[in-house]
Amino acid sequence: MRNYCHRILIQCRTAQYLVWSLAFFSLALSSAYATPFRPTPPPDIKATSAILVDAETGQVLYERNADQPLPPASTTKLMTAILLEENTKPDDILTASKKAANEGGSSLHLEEGEKISARDLLYALMLRSANDGCVVAAEHISGSEAKFADLMTKKAREIGAEEAFYHNCNGLNQNPNSISARDLSIIARYALRIPAINKAVGTKYYVVHRSMDQQDTHLVNHDRFLWNYPGADGVKTGFTDPAGHCFVGSAIHNGWRLVSVVMHSPHWMHETIALMNYGFHNFEPVVIADSGKIYADAKVADGVSPTVGAILPQSIHCVVRKGTKPNYSLKVSLDDITAPVYKGERIGTLETFFEGNKLDFEPLIADKTVRVSSIAKMKHLALLWLLLPVALGGLLVRYGTTITKNTRGRRYRIATYMRISHQGRPRHGERNYRSGNGGEGGSREG
Repeated sequence: MRNYCHRILIQCRTAQYLVWSLAFFSLALSSAYATPFRPTPPPDIKATSAILVDAETGQVLYERNADQPLPPASTTKLMTAILLEENTKPDDILTASKKAANEGGSSLHLEEGEKISARDLLYALMLRSANDGCVVAAEHISGSEAKFADLMTKKAREIGAEEAFYHNCNGLNQNPNSISARDLSIIARYALRIPAINKAVGTKYYVVHRSMDQQDTHLVNHDRFLWNYPGADGVKTGFTDPAGHCFVGSAIHNGWRLVSVVMHSPHWMHETIALMNYGFHNFEPVVIADSGKIYADAKVADGVSPTVGAILPQSIHCVVRKGTKPNYSLKVSLDDITAPVYKGERIGTLETFFEGNKLDFEPLIADKTVRVSSIAKMKHLALLWLLLPVALGGLLVRYGTTITKNTRGRRYRIATYMRISHQGRPRHGERNYRSGNGGEGGSREG
């Protein structure tokens, strides 16, 4: 019986070793025959201007004449949508003017006096590309389209689009706007950080609520890239004769988002797909700064703890070619900190540099709360007691000065009154001829 059990045990161990050997052999075989990474060349883009960037950092992966100013057609509406979201609430009601109702091109066919919510108007801009809706937004926010165009240009400067110039709110040909692919990518990245816009550009169907025209309520997104490319989630089409076909695209693959721009493109969807395929196949994001990691110990004056950890609220990544290591550096800058410091409070900044170029700029926050120490409280209290007599003395001096001034003023008024009263009385032995009652007959002839 014992020999039988021993043989069974040996057989089990042999089978176990065999399984391990087969597993190792299979792993080695799969590694040996694994398809190696083969980079692909940049796509042959025919668009006058194009760019492909990382959505989070703006790191450029491909560009062609990216700084050449061109008319952007209806991609203009991304800036209009930004200002609509930043200057209205979703349930605000906007009214169409006669000018808005007469706006040509693609529209919602609003009637003069028709009312629409800011929420529905946003979807009309992004899905229908409603030119009339843009004028409604412009007049509601700035009073006129011209003033709104100035606001659009000002906003572009604020977010880093230095060469964008807007003359109208919807991208039509009259006095056309001018912008580069690079600046349009900056504006698109900013717009996608606004939750309502990010949701709207990826929406395929939407129903608006109208106060007059109850028939034209169903909106369908005409962005063919959104319908045909896996992972596509927007953004905005545009076309006029001078601008040609323009498109701002966005797609996500394995949680990583890219943004593309093509301007005056003969095949905007195919070129956008080519750019996205090139980016996702040849590059990958690499985390270079982790959220929650302490990057410095910041000194805290008057705190129960002499230092507080400086951490990142979110990770920072850079984009590298697959199979390469990132060449980056970090620079920490800390503020002068005095207790109390609260957890999550900004206490410095972390700058990231990729291949010598500044990549990102993120705040560092405190990893814990640091209260004021008892010794610091006693110092503050002692200082208060020292300053209290000085403050009281100053008040007394000021009060005494005020009393002196009031006394002098009262004396001066009394003296003035007495002088006037004395001058008004008749001298001794002199009759008062002013009253009309003194002297004989009440008058005197000279």
